[in-house]
Amino acid sequence: MVQRVLDLLQIRYPIIQAGMAGGITTAKLVAEVSNAGALGTIGAGYMSANALQDAIRDVKKKTKKPFAVNLFALNLESFTTEASEMQHYLNTYRRELDLEEGSVEISVNDYLQEKLQVIVDEKVRIVSTAFGVLSDSWIDQLKRHDVRLIGMATNLQEGKMLVEAGYDIVVAQGMEAGGHRGTFDVEKYPNGCNIGLYTLVQEFLDNLSVPVVAAGGIYARKQLAGLLTLGASAVQVGTRFLLAREAGTNAAYRHALIQANATDTVITKAFSGRPARAIRNRFVREMEKNDIAMKPFPIQNELTKDIRGAAKEYAVADLQSLWAGQGVGGITQIESAKSIIYDLVGKKR
Repeated sequence: MVQRVLDLLQIRYPIIQAGMAGGITTAKLVAEVSNAGALGTIGAGYMSANALQDAIRDVKKKTKKPFAVNLFALNLESFTTEASEMQHYLNTYRRELDLEEGSVEISVNDYLQEKLQVIVDEKVRIVSTAFGVLSDSWIDQLKRHDVRLIGMATNLQEGKMLVEAGYDIVVAQGMEAGGHRGTFDVEKYPNGCNIGLYTLVQEFLDNLSVPVVAAGGIYARKQLAGLLTLGASAVQVGTRFLLAREAGTNAAYRHALIQANATDTVITKAFSGRPARAIRNRFVREMEKNDIAMKPFPIQNELTKDIRGAAKEYAVADLQSLWAGQGVGGITQIESAKSIIYDLVGKKR
């Protein structure tokens, strides 16, 4: 079904740049990926509706090619006054970074509907989602506006739910993938649903009627070729694009990626309260040792936000969320997004 995906997404090469949230997917990165013949993706998980609108318009200035917007399929709306113990612990890091002490009242307001309306208004034609399935009403509205839907899944039940809801493409996210994977129910799967990529892809191919995209630890041409031979219609690549020149990855993060290998990554809830694969650093090690219960996502994510932000500004890799897949050891240099795509498909530069 490779050609079907190429036609659905109107791209030349069967490569999707993962929608990595948190400022990584700059307009320049998204546009350069799309201009090179793959599918660029805005990681809009934590963006406000206004910021998303600005990002979409910026990408449109830089490319006439299709691109996607990636969203969390849920409202990030949460409030707590019971964060004093965790804040007291996190204040030790804040003192190192010259930050004010954290508040015991934490509020998160991030409304999915507002971002979906921006997507409709701005006539974006491809949307990908993680952490669940969009509502029937929104799927119907997006379909009426000729939007292609891509859904992340980490097990067959999730994949079937996406297909039944009307999604056009399902991404099989293996346990090798970096950052947050799309596991729907983290109470049932506290560390995410950890099925290896090749097993997951084969299971999806045997049971799903829509094209399957493979994601998780993919960084090399032979992996792409092997997965297409297996029956995948395309691949989704994240970690390698972290080292693209156009990405918003800070220098300390880039250095950590170049130095890391596969054994350096671990699934942790330390930064966000939701399982995600990252390079093990001081923050992860110390959070895993203490006895303080981490808050659920998105509260824990909000609690550590100022620390992560300051660590980026001061180039302190040990206090950043260094999301990375298991393929990180094979990624050794900074290069352009175009070079990454051409290398993956074996095209001369």
